[in-house]
Amino acid sequence: MSLNLPFIGSFKPGARMTLFFVVFLPLTVVLGFWQLDRASQKMNMQEAYLASITQLPTNPSVNAGLVEFQRLRLTGVLTDKVFLVDNQVNAGKPGYWVIQVLAEAISGRLWLVNRGFTAQGESRDQLPKLPAVRRTVTVVGIVWPFTGLVPLLADDVWTTTWPQRVQRLDVEKMAALTGAEPVELRLESSEWAREPALFVSVLDQHKHTGYAATWFGLALALSILYLVWGTHDNSKQ
Repeated sequence: MSLNLPFIGSFKPGARMTLFFVVFLPLTVVLGFWQLDRASQKMNMQEAYLASITQLPTNPSVNAGLVEFQRLRLTGVLTDKVFLVDNQVNAGKPGYWVIQVLAEAISGRLWLVNRGFTAQGESRDQLPKLPAVRRTVTVVGIVWPFTGLVPLLADDVWTTTWPQRVQRLDVEKMAALTGAEPVELRLESSEWAREPALFVSVLDQHKHTGYAATWFGLALALSILYLVWGTHDNSKQ
């Protein structure tokens, strides 16, 4: 039994259109599946986060490894070593994330705590004033997983003056400069957390499923365009 497909003989999309199709169709499909994989990762992270917030915070052990979304309770002093992570927005206001080094009272270990959002000063040349905390405090935070570095047009210039403004949250560099543990600890809502950094919203997988649908839609549109172009009479082109 054979199929009668009379249009096959007249299917002449041309070399350039075929090359365009062969290059971009796999690309759109791969990007679509990559976004689906990112959505799956975000969903797993959200489940891990929601499970963690039901657990009581614990004091970190020197010998025990840290687990993503682990809740920690730290008692110590907030030092003058402060990073202001630029390009943050909260309720439509531009500003910074405040990453401050906390020196643990008993062990002396240093931690990078994300105290949340603070608004920009009157101008970008004027950094916000952060009142010093000179007494022992107790904070509760969540060990935040590494989700990738934001691309930069130019690398940050790291100094030893405080506070210092940086363009992205680079935990490894911050830890190397200050001697702190190479992990971000996002503080939960408290008097020390200012306006806390977002938690669940940044783990939402729906954005990625939307991107995946867009890429797959482009792949379908490209396939239809290729078929229409190939069966169209292009002899006058």
